[in-house]
Amino acid sequence: MKRSYATLLVVLSLGLAGHASAAALTFGHWLVATSADGSYSYAATVNGQGEVFGEFCAYRAASCRWLLAVRTRCRFGDVYPILANSRSGANPVAIFCVGALGNSVYGMALMNREKLEQSIAHAARVGFAVPLGNGGFTVARFQLNGRVQATSFLQKSFFAQIQRRRQAQAAARRL
Repeated sequence: MKRSYATLLVVLSLGLAGHASAAALTFGHWLVATSADGSYSYAATVNGQGEVFGEFCAYRAASCRWLLAVRTRCRFGDVYPILANSRSGANPVAIFCVGALGNSVYGMALMNREKLEQSIAHAARVGFAVPLGNGGFTVARFQLNGRVQATSFLQKSFFAQIQRRRQAQAAARRL
């Protein structure tokens, strides 16, 4: 797991709004913004319990990843099966635990992008069922209204910025 995603999740645990740039945009329940230091951009939503679900794009890694910051305990480095469920269908999705982020929030990187995206396609809400050690489950639910517009905007702007940075680096090398 790349260290940059662990850093993103730490920021998430502290709250999205305080770390967004002034250019944050809202699409339904989703916020699209760039971190104050410019190291990553994201499209994310926060549920009523202060948990976060979203797509985060790190400029250094030049890639995007779906992430969760939830109140379900996990151990750093472990991989767990969870279930992503919506009206579009239920799919098993593996998560990589980034560990405790403070305030009883734990970071998780979703590993099965295609299965996750099948579960959230055309859905208004998604629930993530996470198995607990005692045989029970805990569920984190998120509103998806605005997700398609938010993630489309994020990806277009992120990859355009990656292209501009690469062109600027190439031009600098030629000088």
